[in-house]
Amino acid sequence: MTDVATNADPRFAAALVGAAVASVGWFVAGLRERGRERRHRRVRQEDLQVALRAEIQHYVDILGNPAFDLNEAWREMVEVMERDPDYVPLIPTERNDTVFQAMIAEVHLLPEHAIQPVVRYYNQVFAIEAMIADLRADAFGRVSQSQRIKMYTDYISLKLEALEMGRTALSALDHSLARMRSARGFSSRAGARSDQR
Repeated sequence: MTDVATNADPRFAAALVGAAVASVGWFVAGLRERGRERRHRRVRQEDLQVALRAEIQHYVDILGNPAFDLNEAWREMVEVMERDPDYVPLIPTERNDTVFQAMIAEVHLLPEHAIQPVVRYYNQVFAIEAMIADLRADAFGRVSQSQRIKMYTDYISLKLEALEMGRTALSALDHSLARMRSARGFSSRAGARSDQR
């Protein structure tokens, strides 16, 4: 009799319904929060790729400028250095990794297929910066001209490799961004169709 009375108690039924509603609410809130996190990650991922793409494109445009052929510049400089054994070229400093350095902690957000070409490109940029530091050091002026020519040749070779690596990284980022935008456009269209029903 007591069990029947307990089961028939409206407060008990209300408590069960309340618990069920709260559980469903927590579940839905969790789903919404995960959805928000996924959207935020996608937006951050796209922003990161756009920023890196802009920085890489800038340097690729400089290195690939048809008005300034790196091979021709190398030939002209080597001719000058061969004519004058005391000539030491002045190499300007460069900074082509500002965006990457600012976002390095978020590189893991890049899609897997874009990480390798982007990181390889920036490793090449770091190698160029290290080579420039060597070419600007006092020790560079004290070595033989043949050694200076070899180092200068390595410097130009690093730049030519950076040009190719930059193009590869740009291609990977373009492909990734196109896929993301296509997926976003598809989900927007699907959402619009479901709203029309």
